[in-house]
Amino acid sequence: MTPATSSLVGVAFAVIAATIFSTAGVIVRRIDLPAWDVSFWRSAFLVTTMLPLLVWQRRGILIDVRNAGLALVMSAVLLAGAFVSFILALGLAPVANVLLMFGATPFITALLARAVLGEPVHGHTIVTMAMATLGLALSVAGSLQAGSLAGMAVAFIVVLCMSGNYVVVRHRRDIGMAPAIWLAGVISGLVALPFAQPGNVTWAQLPWLLLLSPGQLVGGLLLYMASLKRIPAGRAALLGLLELVLGPVWVWLFDGEKPDDLTLLGGIIVIGAAAANVWLDSRRPVG
Repeated sequence: MTPATSSLVGVAFAVIAATIFSTAGVIVRRIDLPAWDVSFWRSAFLVTTMLPLLVWQRRGILIDVRNAGLALVMSAVLLAGAFVSFILALGLAPVANVLLMFGATPFITALLARAVLGEPVHGHTIVTMAMATLGLALSVAGSLQAGSLAGMAVAFIVVLCMSGNYVVVRHRRDIGMAPAIWLAGVISGLVALPFAQPGNVTWAQLPWLLLLSPGQLVGGLLLYMASLKRIPAGRAALLGLLELVLGPVWVWLFDGEKPDDLTLLGGIIVIGAAAANVWLDSRRPVG
């Protein structure tokens, strides 16, 4: 596979991962459990269903652990931190205020990748990131509420965790990250357990919880990890913003709640900025 082809595959993986993640809102609506309960069961199913994969690939995983044990632990802690911080942020601020903070993810990721990995930050990348952030701001403008600074501050912890994980995974592109995902599930499940009431779940909710994890969560994470083996961290983070604008589209299609005009306009701007960045990057020599 040529470098250019590998880059296109990485972009495709990142877009598909964002699309998978964007279905979470529709799924969680059908689960109808408190956030901590959803977090606990998502983690429990992630841990349980990934065990056969870890056992089946135990030889390769043991090699990965020996070669990059610290990186795997760092990735797991950062992922778990993002999972838990997101739940805390939603308890302190409306969804729109939380999502607005995520617009900083590409900038923070690009700066970390520049400082730690030496990845270049081109002028057009900064411009497209700024445009995507503007689009995201337009998408949530009508739902923003005052008095949510604490929740937005916690949401920024999610940004830092995700950006740090982008850099960790990008740094160890030779290592499979399945053990990190499994360990993140263990950590986030243990954190959620004291605040959850696992006995409240019903049989009708179990299929949706399984669809959320392992289906949606593991599938999205594995694709997102795979994308980072092929494209720079900043580009992957920018493409990750597609998750935030596709979410309302799924709610529109499945629940009939049409987004307002600003939400649609903002989504178009985010998608256009991400596409423009991929196209402009493709015109540069692959390094």
